[in-house]
Amino acid sequence: MCRKLKPTHWTRAFLFALIASLTACQVLQASDFQSPRTMGLGGAGHAAPLLNDSIYLNPSFTSFSPYRGFSGNYLWQLSDQVNGAGQSTAQGTGYNFSTLDGTPDSLFQAGVGFTKRGDASLIHIGASKSILNRLGFGLGSKIIFPYGTNSRLFDGTLSMSGIATDWLQASIIVDNLLQANMAYGFYREFSLATKFNIMSILSIYLDPLWVPALPSGRNFGHELGIEISILSDFSLRFGGFRNAMVPFEAVRGDGYGFGLGWLGPKISVDYGLSRIFSPRPATAHQLGMTIFF
Repeated sequence: MCRKLKPTHWTRAFLFALIASLTACQVLQASDFQSPRTMGLGGAGHAAPLLNDSIYLNPSFTSFSPYRGFSGNYLWQLSDQVNGAGQSTAQGTGYNFSTLDGTPDSLFQAGVGFTKRGDASLIHIGASKSILNRLGFGLGSKIIFPYGTNSRLFDGTLSMSGIATDWLQASIIVDNLLQANMAYGFYREFSLATKFNIMSILSIYLDPLWVPALPSGRNFGHELGIEISILSDFSLRFGGFRNAMVPFEAVRGDGYGFGLGWLGPKISVDYGLSRIFSPRPATAHQLGMTIFF
């Protein structure tokens, strides 16, 4: 049996300092990665990210995830074009790996993830600290390595999460803090995300979005997801989004998501589908596995 390794306070202090320094640099667009769970919810879930998803969606929620987790995901995208046999043709693939330590006996909680997608490779870092087990503050950063260039770009996220009651959770999230690259389409985005838990059977996620400087005039958007628990082990997920970032296409669009999940004692296996209607039709499937203890 493997021995559990506890990160030292010095390691966590170094991670926090690294995040702070990256956040002070220029920033890019948000939502660079969605797990199968997030895809199934139509991109929603920022108020209470599942398992390692807090690294990307809401770093402040890491303090409310009291476990160590290791996750891997594989995505494949299908084109709307068909071959001679009438089958959709593959258009692209991507993968993601991450590790998270949310155990409460540490100075603060943190996670790191690596993502490879069609246009770039990304490294995400997130850290958080809770107060009175009800309020969490988080800071996130990511480094983007676009393909075909020697560029190394940065962005940052600031978030706060609160557990008001057993049935209501809420978060405030600000992406693209400095908004230094509007010429390239990277705009500051605000989200007031909520989760409503009904008898631990039905969860409703509502994430309204506001992008003040978006030149298209569509400054508002949303992501809405529903998760239904079946026998406490299986989950069905449905969701829709409007004027929200779609990572596998790197565009703002409208569409829907669908997903399935199985949660065991130490493992989670998930599938997610995301379908875009506009600005151009596209479909992506993703499988993922998370081991936690």
